Amino acid sequence: MSKIDNTVEMIKAIADKNRMRIVMMLSERPLCVCEIDSVLGIALSTISSHLKQMRSAGVIESEKEGRWVVYRPSDDPLVSSIISDIKEQLADDPEVRSDMTKIKTLCREECAKNLK
Repeated sequence: MSKIDNTVEMIKAIADKNRMRIVMMLSERPLCVCEIDSVLGIALSTISSHLKQMRSAGVIESEKEGRWVVYRPSDDPLVSSIISDIKEQLADDPEVRSDMTKIKTLCREECAKNLK
């Protein structure tokens, strides 16, 4: 895949309101699906679909930590640049700021209990 094709795929993978919110949250700290659910409040299957699309495009990576799979942005310099630009544009967005405030108080164990 050419560099331009790769860039287009990454941008497409982020070009959705919920995926953009997820990327913004992941730029602050690694999160598991239940933590993302606690903030977005959308169906787990939808969250998983968003994560799969972004992972396939190389925007995010996943890693098993204990009983959780946690997600974080890719180390790719292009991804870092795209996320940095988006963060700058959305720095004063009330919804993004609210998401960032919420993730600071999340605890994986508590989020997982709420899913049961």
